[in-house]
Amino acid sequence: MPKKTFFNLPPEKKQKIIDATYDIFIAEEYENVTIRGIASKAGISIGSFYQYFHDKDDLYLYLLTDIEKRIMTKQKEKYGSVFLEKESVSLEEVCTKKEIDFNRTWYKVPIEVMRKFYFGEYAKELNSFVMDELIELKNSGKLKDSIDIELIFHLYVTSMFNMLIYFRDQNITDEDEKFEIKNNFYTDIFLNGILKAE
Repeated sequence: MPKKTFFNLPPEKKQKIIDATYDIFIAEEYENVTIRGIASKAGISIGSFYQYFHDKDDLYLYLLTDIEKRIMTKQKEKYGSVFLEKESVSLEEVCTKKEIDFNRTWYKVPIEVMRKFYFGEYAKELNSFVMDELIELKNSGKLKDSIDIELIFHLYVTSMFNMLIYFRDQNITDEDEKFEIKNNFYTDIFLNGILKAE
């Protein structure tokens, strides 16, 4: 997560760093992006960069998480559920064109960065929506009695990681195809395994 000093910046300076980061990750492969390049494009020193972030992974994952949280918030507002609803909000409903382009870089980042995302602090923060919903389902009696929420949460998060690996291995790049595969998996397999029959 970014350091407190980043959150204390004036909004316009913060936005300049964010926009510069979007631009550079959209234009270049992840491995070719440098802290020097980000700092230069954002108009800050390398020392300032390290006052705000631990490394480039930290900055990248923070921005990706922010976009994903906004998508999940909109999903919950619009449909009342993060993962029970077959419908999903489109990126265009929530994000600018630049944010959408940045979000799509996710499928090309190194596996180690994905691991940090799915198995570190970002997973818990981003997927707090999922945990909250699992708790709601448990409290309302909709989950099977034998379900361990912590285990299901872990399986959900790790299945998202494995889904990305599958897309890479199978060279699936079409956004609609990815959405359909994910949607079918989560509604037909995942949810059928945890919800009581109605």
